[in-house]
Amino acid sequence: MASVSNNLSWIFFSAYQCAIRYHFKQKTRATISLAVREISAAPIKTTFDNKKNILLISGKKSWLVSTNVDMILLYVKLGEPIEFQLNNKMSFLNSVLVPLYRDKSTTRETFEKVKFLKNLNQGNLTLKDTKIMSTNYFSGKNIRGFGYMEQFFVMLSLGIFFVTKVNNIKYKRMFFKAVKVLISDFNTRNSPKMTVKFHKKHFKKMIHIFDSLPERKVIIGWEFDKNIFLNLLK
Repeated sequence: MASVSNNLSWIFFSAYQCAIRYHFKQKTRATISLAVREISAAPIKTTFDNKKNILLISGKKSWLVSTNVDMILLYVKLGEPIEFQLNNKMSFLNSVLVPLYRDKSTTRETFEKVKFLKNLNQGNLTLKDTKIMSTNYFSGKNIRGFGYMEQFFVMLSLGIFFVTKVNNIKYKRMFFKAVKVLISDFNTRNSPKMTVKFHKKHFKKMIHIFDSLPERKVIIGWEFDKNIFLNLLK
């Protein structure tokens, strides 16, 4: 998707999808969005039924919207820890990640985008005593490090995009080498965090180089989205 788009919003969204699938080990073919930020007017409330092993969730969360999102991965901090079997032993969870598909007890509502990428909006996910069986959620601790994973795939998608769009042979080779080294370091370094920190400045430089090339003129909303990507790589 990223390599053929003329709008950087879809480069971001393809990177976002890859990050979610890789980090949270999601094998589903569905399009996924991550809902983390709570809406202050309707904070999340949870109740756990020990006898039935059912978690009840009510409240609102904000989520990223594209044209077709099939599943929302919901991050929830629990009011009280719940006992959960993890790796063949009982553990206590203070937060959970819940895969949510369309359900009568959940309502999706999009709202006007505010300082966000073009063609990508935000929405409110409203839950009304949504029932989640214990077999359908996992530890919220797995969200740790997701930001670095997202940055990695953003850099990878941008690199591939630049390689396919740039006509100048010198810069095409430079960008291609940067992508190869990024992938190599991701496969050999200790953590995505180290890889991202090491390569950020190189990919920011690539953005500025592309900014000076005639090919950028065909990118829809380049100036706005360029600043978004520079902020994502801070």
